[in-house]
Amino acid sequence: MKWRVLLEVTGPNGATVIHEASAGTWRASGASPATVGLSLAEGKSTLAVVQRYLVRTQAASLCEDRRRCQRCGASRPIKDHRSRRLMTVFGEVEVDAPRFAACRCGLTLRGTLSPLAEFMPDRCTPEYERVLARMGALLPYGRAVTLMSEFLPLNDGPAIETARRRMLKVGARLERASLTVNSNRPPEAKTLAVAVDGGHVKSVRRYQMRSFEILLAHASNDRGQHRLFSSVAAEADHERLQLGGVLRDLGATTNTPVTVLTDGAEGPRTLGEAASPGPTHHVLDWFHLSMRVQHVAQTVRSWPSASEADRRRGARFTETIERIRWRLWHGQVQRAVDLICEALGRLERGRLGLTMAFGVRIINILSDLQTYVTGHAGSIINYAAARQSAKPISTATTESTVQRLIHRRMTAKQQMRWSPRGAHLMLKVRTSVMNETFERDHATSERWATHPYRPAA
Repeated sequence: MKWRVLLEVTGPNGATVIHEASAGTWRASGASPATVGLSLAEGKSTLAVVQRYLVRTQAASLCEDRRRCQRCGASRPIKDHRSRRLMTVFGEVEVDAPRFAACRCGLTLRGTLSPLAEFMPDRCTPEYERVLARMGALLPYGRAVTLMSEFLPLNDGPAIETARRRMLKVGARLERASLTVNSNRPPEAKTLAVAVDGGHVKSVRRYQMRSFEILLAHASNDRGQHRLFSSVAAEADHERLQLGGVLRDLGATTNTPVTVLTDGAEGPRTLGEAASPGPTHHVLDWFHLSMRVQHVAQTVRSWPSASEADRRRGARFTETIERIRWRLWHGQVQRAVDLICEALGRLERGRLGLTMAFGVRIINILSDLQTYVTGHAGSIINYAAARQSAKPISTATTESTVQRLIHRRMTAKQQMRWSPRGAHLMLKVRTSVMNETFERDHATSERWATHPYRPAA
């Protein structure tokens, strides 16, 4: 059996050209599963041939169309012939790129015209750029390039530095496009919740710091829609406006109440409240509050147990810590503070038979808990009632966001170090991919590409 793959191209004048992309033979006798259909190498070769012929034909048609003067209809003189390499998802194509001199009528463009340089100034298709950026955001650049070369006819594939630079360029355009106002307004949301937390990434040595912070937010509305947001504050362009755009995409208006959940740090809380277009209510994350109490409970486990009296005092003090936790869970802040003060008074009077070092240690930890609870008293709610009403009480979703966005791509186990700018722009692409809006966002950001394109000559 013989087979051929033919490409038939019909031009604007009706002429048809047939080009053979690939051919082969197959015999039933001695056939095996490995010889059924096209192999990966044959498929890549066929796609490369089809893409090469199609791109060259399209480039020739474009140059022929642009050569004709729009005013007088005459053909512009050819100044010179050059070649230009264009990157596509199905391989690199070298095409003839002629340049044309000004038309003799003198009514249109009087400079040199290079149609292909204006049509594709980046020397790559948007689809190739999009695929390369997506892969670079999900995988280390070296792995992304290797994987693309494995399944696409890209020859040796792009260099790692090329992949990094193209992805950062896409990230910069996504950030700029996120500052524009979306004309398609979604339905107004009744309530919104945004949990803001931070993560740290190792810094490259030239910045003279071990790590830098990345702020991440997980926003959701009452319809169950979710959006992720990430940013390096020092590198962000109008960070609050970007997060505000995310909230507006979820239906936030000036009348939509927004619940901001943080661990109490000033940076995440300020970002969440400033980005919200409507009224906000800050809620202290229950997980961080509970961990503060848990730290005290773990310290009490080291209570001396030399005698039965010591064991009883340790058990009573453990019950006191659990009562503090119970009161905080039910939003009884003042009663919890009173119980902490009572426990501190007993420790400071030294009536519990503790050693000096252990007593000072528990006093310091309880004092820190008292300061933390008192400082965030206005943000502690009745978590038990809120949970029964299905209201947000924790930034656990943001903790998982930190794992998905940062640790899986920028973890220290991969021996990676990042510049703040590189991490910021890479996360713009990675966040858009995680939100499943990358196709739309990339198409929207194309208008912000610095293309020196002149639409008409």
